[in-house]
Amino acid sequence: MMFLFKSLFKLITVTILITWLGCSSGTTKLFPYQSQLNQTFDLRYGTTVGLPDEQIEISFEKLTESRCPEGINCIQAGEGIISLVVKVGNQSENLVLKAKGLCIDKPECGEAKSVLNYTLTLMSLKPYPTEVLENKQNYIAKMIVTKKPPMGETR
Repeated sequence: MMFLFKSLFKLITVTILITWLGCSSGTTKLFPYQSQLNQTFDLRYGTTVGLPDEQIEISFEKLTESRCPEGINCIQAGEGIISLVVKVGNQSENLVLKAKGLCIDKPECGEAKSVLNYTLTLMSLKPYPTEVLENKQNYIAKMIVTKKPPMGETR
């Protein structure tokens, strides 16, 4: 009986130790949406995409839509403006990127900016507005993240 109790105690102790080591050793955060460096991804309004290999989190926080709707004659083309929160490790910065109005699905439609040693490029912002403004939850920013070369290096 005592042998059974000691064996059970050792088994429970080893199980607790393995569980504790497994939980505390990994700092990788799991995201419902993930991507990688140099790979395009969709970032939906109100969500966060993680690039775990780089310890980056990008959150689509705000949207301002003033692009001229399709089929309407406007004096100005307007722009779609997205506000992001970019976290790299334990650093965090806000970033604003713009999409040009009257410009659809072309590389020059979006803007690129550098933040925390990375360059974030807004490739497109969809849906393009029609006469009726769309629900913000329907907006998707197509993005790509690249790493800036170290100072003095060129690509």
